[in-house]
Formats: sequence, C-alpha cells, structure tokens
Amino acid sequence: MSFVKSRILNQLANSYPNFLRRDLEKTLNLVLDEIIKAIAKGENVQIRGFGSFKSRRLKTRIGRNPKDGSRIEIPAKQSVQWKISKELFQKLNQDTNQDE
Repeated sequence: MSFVKSRILNQLANSYPNFLRRDLEKTLNLVLDEIIKAIAKGENVQIRGFGSFKSRRLKTRIGRNPKDGSRIEIPAKQSVQWKISKELFQKLNQDTNQDE
C-alpha cells in the first residue's frame, strides 16, 4: 500500500479535528510547494529525522534505442537525490532486526 498525500491529509484531519480539512490541505500543499521550489532552485532541503533532498544534474550519456538497438544520445537532465537520515535508517533497521 502506498503512503500518498490524501492519506497524510486524512491522518492530519484525524489528529487535529479542531482544524478545518481545507486549512490542513492548504498547509500541506504549502509545505510541499516550498520543498519543490527550494529543490528547483538548487537548494538542499533537510528534514531532521527523515532525510535530505537535493537537485542533481545527470550528465549526457549514450544509450540504446529499444526498438532498433541503435545508439542514441540521452541529454543531460536534472534529477532529485534523497538521502535517508541516520535516525530513520536506524529505526528501519532496528524494526527489521526485531522481526527476525
């Protein structure tokens, strides 16, 4: 099961019943939009206890056309790199070790 934006919104609405759902949705959208804007500007975004996001430029490279196998140039492009925080990494591995 995927953890999607609507599920986050539902959990926020359940945790904060005194807030209007539309206000919670606006707040969630604002946070996500600010993260997207920062990454698009090339800034690093760090969320303590979760991880960090940064923009990364992928170089031009040579690939193959899957239809005919000919070599093609794949242009350079921007991508997002995510690095897990130490805390989250430890939490994930602690839970995994307890299951064994």
